[in-house]
Amino acid sequence: MGIPKPSDPIRKRSQVQNIKRLLKDEGKIIEHLLFTIGVNSGLRVGDLLKLKVADLWDEDGQPRKEFSTRTQKTGSLAYVQINQAIIEVMNQASSIINIYNPDAYLFSLRKNPLQRETVSRMVKRWCKQVGIDSGNYSAHSLRKTFAFHMWTQHGKTFDALAIVSKALGHKSTGTTMDYLGIRRAQVAEWQNDLNL
Repeated sequence: MGIPKPSDPIRKRSQVQNIKRLLKDEGKIIEHLLFTIGVNSGLRVGDLLKLKVADLWDEDGQPRKEFSTRTQKTGSLAYVQINQAIIEVMNQASSIINIYNPDAYLFSLRKNPLQRETVSRMVKRWCKQVGIDSGNYSAHSLRKTFAFHMWTQHGKTFDALAIVSKALGHKSTGTTMDYLGIRRAQVAEWQNDLNL
């Protein structure tokens, strides 16, 4: 059977925007919210799927500025800032989500949270629909997309790597380097280019 191939991030910002546009145009507000929170939070899919209305909206129906959730894998607290991209989709979603039912799952099917496999099928479909054909895309691609873009947006520096590592809850930057796919060949290439 072999070792499964790791999931890929969606590397181009334009591709991320194309998926968001696709979901908005198709009226798939809940999928749009799932994708947007996924690529802007760095949460693992299991933690995304256990989010409830009260995590994003306060008791007055107003979007929160941040939330925290205890992660399933490590049991540590993950803190998420609700940025403008998430708020925009929350505003659309508030028309179909009962934001006054704080215990309702955000991403549910017949009152049960969606399953990881369902989200993986969604991610594969979204990528295919916007023409991203090469790569291994799954539910985990949302978290990897967050990490990749946070790192590249901040110059691919060691400081950026350390912050991404912290955001992901990794114990070391080495783990984050592996996670981002920074391989020995890239290190060797940079060393060869240095030429001090």
